[in-house]
Amino acid sequence: MRVNWGAAHEPGWQVLDVAGADPSGLAAARRWAEAQLASLTDADRVDAVIVIGELLENAYVHATGPRQLRLHVAHDPCVVTVAVADTGTGEPRLRVPGRSGGRGLLLVDELALTWGVSHHDDGKVVWARLACAD
Repeated sequence: MRVNWGAAHEPGWQVLDVAGADPSGLAAARRWAEAQLASLTDADRVDAVIVIGELLENAYVHATGPRQLRLHVAHDPCVVTVAVADTGTGEPRLRVPGRSGGRGLLLVDELALTWGVSHHDDGKVVWARLACAD
């Protein structure tokens, strides 16, 4: 499955527009995601919401803020794809944790099957795929 700027228009994606929202909107975005993922087990939903929170927060800290939160659940096998689109040009990277942070992508890396970034003319999409139980 492609995860890029245009993927939000493909069937099966749930999209929340968060452009212009301040960091206090993170809680509302997490609640929206929890509702979209209600069919998952509690443990799978919690893992997905942790990853969503980290990707959204990184968009605020390292870019100009998120534009969209995107979710897709596939079955057989069960896989949740989460993606955050922003207008930043930076490259997310794992780093050694310290006082100034560095733990967010470590959590994403630990919880996700895989994660990555797709760059586009007007920004990037940082995405992660997580296994889930059917």
